[in-house]
Amino acid sequence: MMFKINLIGFLLAMGLSLISTPFIIKLAFRIGAIDKPDNRKIHKTPTPRLGGVGIFLSFIITLIVVEYFFPQANISGLNNNLNLLLISLSLIIVLLLGIFDDVRTLKPGPKFFIQLIAAALIYASGFQISSITNPFTGQLFYLGIFSFPLTVLWITGITNAFNLIDGLDGLATGIAVIAGLTIFAISLLNNDITSAVIGMTLAGSLFGFLRFNFNPAKIFLGDSGSLFVGFSLAILSIQSSTKGSTAFSLIIALLALGIPIIDTLMSMLRRMLAWFLPGQQLKSSMTKKLYSMFLPDKRHIHHQLLASGFSQRTTVIMLYLASSALGVCAVLVTAGSLNASLIIIGVGFFLVVAARKLGYKEIALFRNGILLKLYSLTILKHSAFQFCLDALSIITALMLSYILTISTYQTVFFNPGPPEFIAAGVIILIQLSAFVFGGLYKRKIVLLGLGDFLQIFRAVLIAVLITVLIMSFAPFLSAASHANIFMMLDFYFLISMVAGSRILFHALNYLFNRESAEGKRILIYGADWKGMIALQTLLQLEQNKKIPVGFLDDDPELEGKFMNGYPIYGGHWKIEGLLKKGKFDEIVMTKEKTEFEILNRIKKITDRYNVPVHVSKINFENMDSISGNRKQKNISLKDSGKLTPKIV
Repeated sequence: MMFKINLIGFLLAMGLSLISTPFIIKLAFRIGAIDKPDNRKIHKTPTPRLGGVGIFLSFIITLIVVEYFFPQANISGLNNNLNLLLISLSLIIVLLLGIFDDVRTLKPGPKFFIQLIAAALIYASGFQISSITNPFTGQLFYLGIFSFPLTVLWITGITNAFNLIDGLDGLATGIAVIAGLTIFAISLLNNDITSAVIGMTLAGSLFGFLRFNFNPAKIFLGDSGSLFVGFSLAILSIQSSTKGSTAFSLIIALLALGIPIIDTLMSMLRRMLAWFLPGQQLKSSMTKKLYSMFLPDKRHIHHQLLASGFSQRTTVIMLYLASSALGVCAVLVTAGSLNASLIIIGVGFFLVVAARKLGYKEIALFRNGILLKLYSLTILKHSAFQFCLDALSIITALMLSYILTISTYQTVFFNPGPPEFIAAGVIILIQLSAFVFGGLYKRKIVLLGLGDFLQIFRAVLIAVLITVLIMSFAPFLSAASHANIFMMLDFYFLISMVAGSRILFHALNYLFNRESAEGKRILIYGADWKGMIALQTLLQLEQNKKIPVGFLDDDPELEGKFMNGYPIYGGHWKIEGLLKKGKFDEIVMTKEKTEFEILNRIKKITDRYNVPVHVSKINFENMDSISGNRKQKNISLKDSGKLTPKIV
């Protein structure tokens, strides 16, 4: 019987939407509710808005009919008439707000304020997020006084998320259909018949409207549609995700409404992180910066997919599939067939990969230079900071090693006494002393080389050996019988953290220089130490930036391998094929002793394709030969016989 009610609700709402939408199109033209093209928008011709009016009418009429003929659906089954009145009033407020914005553009401030009022009415009607389920442990977190702000934030956030994603024909509508069907399935699993019927009815209204909204669209959702649909789905997500338990299941609600939420959060995050990118000179106030986080732009997920070469239809279908996958995950988590922790890890990994593929350099913290800027802070340049960081590393390594070595670690670390504190203090003091006498704080992080890291290795090894020696005379630590295991673990953790904190700068610098380089693409001929110096020189150029793309070398054993993360394509015979594929723009030669025949072949190919060839030279020059004439004045130190890589 319930399947019949849901099917009737879906089909009736779809039919009413199909019938009413053509009349709404005519009405929109008559009253001037037209969306005109501009630089931010994709469409090229004026298109009517007001799509939400037809959806609202078909949705409400269907619910009234279903309630009348099938009272067991309990559509109006709220605690009292006041709650029903508050919900109805809030829906009408949001619809009228959207209609007004479709006809006359409303500023974001007043529009958001009205949404807050509508969300507050929903909270007063009883739709509240009072507690949240921890997706990892199932434990409940009771929100108390934070229930109201979180509920209002959730409703307004979802409402605006659908508004922001409404940038392509049929995108927001189709995703809303999928979200409605997901909520329907979740509600059935939770025995929430009312939410199931409402979700199915909303999906039917949207599906009928999609006939006119899919590319090429005859009508847009407009704010009347996106705000109403987002607002309705936000309320339904609270109801359907709370019914099965006493707490709001955040992971299920996030998955059900996944794509709009992900797009909105990524947009806000990249706009915020953009303030800290190298080269940014934003002098606006913090208020204006925060306000800019909520302004629309042309870098949403669908815009980036379009920029990657996908058509409108392909982009929309791809996002439909992604939304469907998240919806299926939400249903499986609700049914208990899938672990929420695995979903969180999987979605997190997907988002990291997606952010890189979509070209969101603001979010790529290890590649965009934001973390690299920290090394310019005065405090990080002081040895005292590195000393404190090493002390923290010593404590962490000591605790981890002891926990993994001693079976009775609970007694020591959760109920420590004076002997344990004294022993730990002595160990920390000894290891830090080993670092000081090992010369670890006489080196600048930005200038570290292989010899410096060997020195770090030796200092850490000595520190750990001394620690094991001390522990053998401290019976209350019970470590003597596990000295070898403890030593290996402590050395592993300590060398990882001490060396890692120093390597991090070089890793960030390498990634930033590789990612941020703009200019001519350079192919280096010579995969040897001279080629490596040429690579480092190209990466560090501040002016006339060039982008290394790989190496050439006539040694057949090197073909297909990598050097410093860059591919070795093969010998000089690969040049023409790489040029045809558009792989590079210029060549840098680093091998001084190259056969004349090979040089002649390279010259013929590069002349044919008009490709410049540079030569990288490393020279030791005598100061006298540089100065030449004794009358020359102000000779700089950089000219005095220094090894200087030079690309000409």
